[in-house]
Amino acid sequence: MLMTNRDLYRAIDGLRGRYEGDARPLEQYLSALLPLARDFSHQPSLSLSEFYAIISGAFTADPLSFDAAWRTVHNAPDTDQDDFAQWEATVIRQIVDLREIDEAGILMSELRYFGIDAPRGARWYNFDSLTYLECAMAGSFGGWEPDDDNGRQMVPGNVGVMDSNGIIRIVDPRDIERETFEMPRVSWEQFTDFVECGQMYE
Repeated sequence: MLMTNRDLYRAIDGLRGRYEGDARPLEQYLSALLPLARDFSHQPSLSLSEFYAIISGAFTADPLSFDAAWRTVHNAPDTDQDDFAQWEATVIRQIVDLREIDEAGILMSELRYFGIDAPRGARWYNFDSLTYLECAMAGSFGGWEPDDDNGRQMVPGNVGVMDSNGIIRIVDPRDIERETFEMPRVSWEQFTDFVECGQMYE
């Protein structure tokens, strides 16, 4: 049963064991994520079980065909949209970015994981569905522990972190407390943060 960010991290990271070597391309994955999430668009938030069902289901659900109109949606302002609409617009922008990165001939660059800019300017670091999801989880909700055997490592040397008083302190990353907390629900705003971290978190 999923109750905490640690539970969710382990469940999402566990998808690697099921799909590594056979995971669908990220654009196709996100195109399958859209219709699964739309089934819950009437809800203000998702239970962890619903959230995980959407995430895991997108590996096998039928993806939507690319819609040329999405290239226009990509530029649409989102300030007045509700939370689900903002999530949906974010995912559509990501699909368009990935399509245009591929059309520009740079999607398969051996150096892409050092970061590349989409033709419309957005920065990308993750280009396969499993890495995208692990980074999405680690960047938005945490849950990672140093003994997890999935390739994520602490950065070498000391890092700067902001303390509770807003002061940046230099610390050993091994001394940073990793919080485990209960997650009763995931809002669409949090889900938007999740997919944005999937794109940009390293």
